[in-house]
Amino acid sequence: MSAITIRSIRKSLGAFALLLPIAAFAQSHASNSTNRAVNLRAGPDRAFPVVTWLPARTPVRVSGCTSGWRWCDVSSGRSRGWVDARYLQNSVRRAPIVRFSVPSYWDRNYRNQPWYGNRNQWSNWGSPGFRPPAPTPIRPPSVPPQRLPPGTRPAG
Repeated sequence: MSAITIRSIRKSLGAFALLLPIAAFAQSHASNSTNRAVNLRAGPDRAFPVVTWLPARTPVRVSGCTSGWRWCDVSSGRSRGWVDARYLQNSVRRAPIVRFSVPSYWDRNYRNQPWYGNRNQWSNWGSPGFRPPAPTPIRPPSVPPQRLPPGTRPAG
């Protein structure tokens, strides 16, 4: 091989290597939407406090999902939390698998929430015999969400 060919191959491989993190970032922050009104929770389980609820067809960005793609860490506007993957419009099987840790996740996202004070009680979530603390009432959102039709409730 000539020096020009080897140099061309190296440049091409270098450019490809630079694009890999961009592709991974785009894939791990995939666009999706809710397929019905759903609760956005502070962790990947129905026992966690409700952060807010999202109306049907709300656009969300999926950051990752738990093993088995059962729950997904999503953001919508300024809200971030976990949604049962069944209530997301598109398949999340391409989302990366992520681990959930109450202390680090809540420290990043929920310091101003009324239930943040129970953070230590939630830290043992997932361990045998864990019992969630009593629910803390959520404060009303600053912008009222869309009203659900009478007799319906958000899922999750």
